Amino acid sequence: MRMASQKSTLNTGEAKAPRRARGHARVASLLEAASAEFAEKGYEATTMTAIAARAGASIGSLYQFFPTKEHVAGTVIEQYVTELEAAFDRLSEEVPLLDVSGVAARLTTLFVAFRTTHPAFVVLTDAHDVELPGATGVRERLRKGIASVVAALAPRLSVEEALFRAVVVQHLMKAAVTLSHDASVVDHHAAMLEFQRVVQRYLEDVMEAGRGGQTGAAQRGAASKERSASGHGAGPKRKGKAGVSA
Repeated sequence: MRMASQKSTLNTGEAKAPRRARGHARVASLLEAASAEFAEKGYEATTMTAIAARAGASIGSLYQFFPTKEHVAGTVIEQYVTELEAAFDRLSEEVPLLDVSGVAARLTTLFVAFRTTHPAFVVLTDAHDVELPGATGVRERLRKGIASVVAALAPRLSVEEALFRAVVVQHLMKAAVTLSHDASVVDHHAAMLEFQRVVQRYLEDVMEAGRGGQTGAAQRGAASKERSASGHGAGPKRKGKAGVSA
């Protein structure tokens, strides 16, 4: 089950929604062409003219449905995020039927496969940081989707703790994608199996935190107190007149 989420406020402007099957097919073709252009050339270098030409459509047809390049990019991103949210929903429902190694494998495979299938995703999310509003909303939606998987794995975790763990999982998944595309790796299959074991170890820690013992937040608090008690990070002790620690 997906955790409560809110649609990101992507700046999509005004557009004419297609009403007939032919219009829907044309929009799908334009978005497919846009995705390919963004993946190959990046956000900045992609032009509306190139998108229309790649789709075999007139520039007027493109502007009819998408008034700006920003609108095109926002629509593509929305499709990607919606697809990932649906995948997280399916996985969270399947978690009770899987062991932790299976969850680790499914998560890793999901992200790597999505990145391979949708190369424009990273291009556009990076472009969001500079060019487009709504990047934070996109990240929050993805983290909530991951948190729904975490919550299914460890139901006793608080919402806040599940979201905290989701941030870590999200960064692990970014590392998985980087590893899968690293040309210097000789055996990608073996490397990905090894990485899945890393993810599995972390998910086992998540499960342990949700088993009625200390939560991850409590564990972090206890560790911080222990460091303080042992003198780590503390300033030098003052000495009394007799040279005894005050």
